[in-house]
Amino acid sequence: MKLKNALLTAVSMICALFAAQLAVAQDRVTQTVHNLSVSGPGSIHAADESQVCIFCHAPHHTSGVRPLWNREIPLASYTIYESSTLDAKPGQPTGASKLCLSCHDGTIALGNVLSRADRIRMVGGDFIPAGLSNLGTDLSDDHPVSLFYTSGLAASDRQLASPQTLPAEVHLDASGQLQCTSCHDPHQNLHGDFLVKSDEFGALCTACHRMDGWSGGSHQSSGTPMPSIPTVDWPYGTVGQNACRSCHRSHTAGGRERLLIFEDEEENCLDCHNGQAGANILAEIDKISAHDPRRYVGVHDPVEEFGGEQAHVECVDCHNPHAVSTQPPALSYIPIGATLAFVRGVTIGGTPTKEADAEYQVCLRCHGDAGVTVSQAIQRQAQTSNLRLKFSPGNPSFHPVVSSSPSPDTVSLVPGLANGSLIRCTDCHNSDSGPGAKGGGPAGPHGSIYDFLLERNYTVTDNVPESSFEYALCYKCHQQSIVLSGRSFNRHRLHVVNERIPCSACHDPHGISVTVGGTSDHTHLINFDTVLVLPEQTTGRLEFRDDGSFAGSCTLSCHGANHLDTAYHQGP
Repeated sequence: MKLKNALLTAVSMICALFAAQLAVAQDRVTQTVHNLSVSGPGSIHAADESQVCIFCHAPHHTSGVRPLWNREIPLASYTIYESSTLDAKPGQPTGASKLCLSCHDGTIALGNVLSRADRIRMVGGDFIPAGLSNLGTDLSDDHPVSLFYTSGLAASDRQLASPQTLPAEVHLDASGQLQCTSCHDPHQNLHGDFLVKSDEFGALCTACHRMDGWSGGSHQSSGTPMPSIPTVDWPYGTVGQNACRSCHRSHTAGGRERLLIFEDEEENCLDCHNGQAGANILAEIDKISAHDPRRYVGVHDPVEEFGGEQAHVECVDCHNPHAVSTQPPALSYIPIGATLAFVRGVTIGGTPTKEADAEYQVCLRCHGDAGVTVSQAIQRQAQTSNLRLKFSPGNPSFHPVVSSSPSPDTVSLVPGLANGSLIRCTDCHNSDSGPGAKGGGPAGPHGSIYDFLLERNYTVTDNVPESSFEYALCYKCHQQSIVLSGRSFNRHRLHVVNERIPCSACHDPHGISVTVGGTSDHTHLINFDTVLVLPEQTTGRLEFRDDGSFAGSCTLSCHGANHLDTAYHQGP
């Protein structure tokens, strides 16, 4: 053990010494690729010019722009970064940013300096080569510059640091504008990419950006190794070390708005969450029933008040990547999991909220007033796709997602599940291979092999023999033996076992909205499937009547049998 510790210490000292040497080696511009003279270390340098500073500065015959600028000022009109989440209003580049672009927009030759009549001859190319350093004239895929970074901007954004609190390395120009030089020091390269301070663990980004939930979040602290992707060169080894750079690229980003590495939003998640560096969500969304973000392109916006006009689901509709945390095993009901931290939602009253405090509020963004349709949805006597209305506590019956419903008639609950216990949407809608299904896959309604994105099988077709598998979802909470014993409804066995009628023929698992209730009482989640259960033939009525505890009557036609006010009561 002592030998092992000694070897580790020696390796650490060697690495520290190497890092120190690397830093010292580039603490002067002469050691960086900004040295374009004949002595420059880069692949592009002058054929015979020995002066280093001349490519940017000269004591005479300059442009008249500080600091003694020796290059033409670009005349290009630039396409500026735009985003619905950007509170600042950047204009055309000014100040130091304009000077940087005299090389980095690729329009002016590197050897074209004002103090020389002839262009300086270069080896390796006359213009800055294609790549991340060549920004072009389209800056819509680059971090915005030449914007006034003020206390008012920070106050309106609320996730920006006050300019008075910026570290000394990150400075604004004399007019208070953020420029290229706020992040880059062209004269030394101690931290890579000419950054003014290290961006390991997001240190440079978080100097300005104070994202809600970032501190202590999974991505901020993750020691998971980065995946291997040929098109991406991450500077550090783990997700936590790369931090913001795990998903964002400050220049030439693929996803222009919000500067994501990849254009398709979900690819910035799935490059890790495909089993390489995180939970294998890719395998989940490949299942037959899934919230698959790959079906939608270019329709999501973080500030949208979703109304259903462009129905979609993206990873960030349900997860805030800055704030998401791993949910520890919960021994009892919790309103919302840590994976949904700082996510928008809709209350049961229909009011949008910027931070959901219950899981169902996240679901109601799409499955509430937006009325997103579900394939193979059952046609009900009282029909609505609005789950906000179906879960309302004012309804004749509902599953207890929003409010407890301690009915004394619910006698079949499994041991440990108290009468009136609250449940969450994900108690039913979840991965078929996740922890809730006793599997080792990731939790959450990403995908399932069962219809309706259910954790367990739930048969809704007619004439299927009853078994613990066919109604596994119901039997997760309701004891099969008690359901079929007749303690609550003495004809359950007759219907489900003998007649092979599915639970869904009579029961609507979400609830029945009082606004569309019709003539039936709709207690006990009774809301008939109108494909399987038809109106009574002589009267045309389709009704359930609640006649008190464990008693009621039905008027309908099912399996060729006509029921006219057919009553039932507790007992045989």
